Amino acid sequence: MMEISYYGNIIEGFFWIGVSLIFFLSACKRREQHRLFCIYGGAVFLLSACSDFYEAQTGAWWEPWWLILWNAGCGAGVGGIIFWYIKINGSWAATRAKLRQPVFRRKSTKQKEGTDQDHSCPE
Repeated sequence: MMEISYYGNIIEGFFWIGVSLIFFLSACKRREQHRLFCIYGGAVFLLSACSDFYEAQTGAWWEPWWLILWNAGCGAGVGGIIFWYIKINGSWAATRAKLRQPVFRRKSTKQKEGTDQDHSCPE
């Protein structure tokens, strides 16, 4: 049974690292308003990955006692990501409407404004 939780936590840790990389890399393409959101999201998921790697070593999410606080903090951080995303979109109704559209049909801010500015990372 120990092997299942060990390998499960290792796999989950690498998954959260992948999610954090998506946030960190997308921070390069965002305007200043959304860049901090992406950095915050990347940091939250990177800390979640670290907690999973540590949990794999201990074999339990409640031992030592501060590991459960770490996991609760990560959960609160994900809640912060959700609330911040709703705030960026203006309201819960606007967020739901945006998430109902397929990603490939969403217009980017650049297309809506008609600007040709490049928001990529500096080289």
